[in-house]
Amino acid sequence: MVAPVFLFLIFAILETSLMFVVATVMQGEVAIASRVIRTGQLQEGDDALGTFTELLCGNLDNVLSCENVIIDVRTFDDFGEMEFDQFVDEDGSASGNEFDPGGADKIVLVRIAYLYNTVTPLLDQLLTTDASGNVMLFAGTAFKNEPFKSTP
Repeated sequence: MVAPVFLFLIFAILETSLMFVVATVMQGEVAIASRVIRTGQLQEGDDALGTFTELLCGNLDNVLSCENVIIDVRTFDDFGEMEFDQFVDEDGSASGNEFDPGGADKIVLVRIAYLYNTVTPLLDQLLTTDASGNVMLFAGTAFKNEPFKSTP
């Protein structure tokens, strides 16, 4: 009688730990990939979104499927103007996301989202999930671009 509850607790702890690992790796990769925006290197290239996605997914593919990552990059003139609009809808699909790395001295907000599919039975009832039992994991950073020379 105790075994099912004990096994559920063990699997729930393991899966929750795995979700935290995935979220931590996401946060670290956002910080690393955002460095090319901050220094202006990304803005010099032709395919900014493709380059950023490639940098971001370089190490993320080890822990998750990068096909399901939603990227949102917005630019502001001041930190006080930042708006955290929804960039995913209730179903976890991209909704209103942008990719604007901005120019020199601009404030940039970089956010990513990933739908993590839970496999432990009944765990989706204890966590905030969508209708399919997926948990939305988020990572992001905000920074001011360096005073690099903007390309015309």
